[in-house]
Amino acid sequence: MSGEYVKLRVGDKARFECLRCGRCCIGPNVGLTAFDICRISRFLGLDWKGVKGRYVVAVVADMMAIPVLRDKGGRCVFLEFEGGKSTCTIYPARPIRCRLYPFIPYSPSDEHTVYLDKHCLGLNAHIYTEPPWETLKKYCSEAKQHYSKLYKLIFREGCEPLEALEKVIEDVDELLIKQSHVQDNLYFKQASK
Repeated sequence: MSGEYVKLRVGDKARFECLRCGRCCIGPNVGLTAFDICRISRFLGLDWKGVKGRYVVAVVADMMAIPVLRDKGGRCVFLEFEGGKSTCTIYPARPIRCRLYPFIPYSPSDEHTVYLDKHCLGLNAHIYTEPPWETLKKYCSEAKQHYSKLYKLIFREGCEPLEALEKVIEDVDELLIKQSHVQDNLYFKQASK
């Protein structure tokens, strides 16, 4: 990493408060996991295939299919401006990388280290905050699952990259459906007591 980032470990804090400037939503596309895609599609009331092409596209690099948020004129397709402030139209379901920013994962195998992007305009606020370690932990878990399955399908089983990506998303979608059924059953059991 260049000198534009500062490494932080558990216990470190940064002076940061989001200004809702939208600057982080302009420029390079946000990489997604299958989990992000499924959360976005559910929030929009669509099947995951309903976001394909319209909101999410895949870039194939070195035989690896990497899903990213589509951009609209150089900015995130979900970014809108209202009254001088930026608004994410999928804020409750925004990708985990967006939830983490300006903290950037160091490595999916290291849940205790992040980089801080020094270009964020919300730095040097009056508020000291810790990086969102629980969110980082979730991201690391989901990224490992996503890329492990994708790697296996492409490099061990010989799937074409885009086909492998769709299989991974299908698997995650089924997993999330099962998890929601389990949660619903627990809720109804507790509610009937």
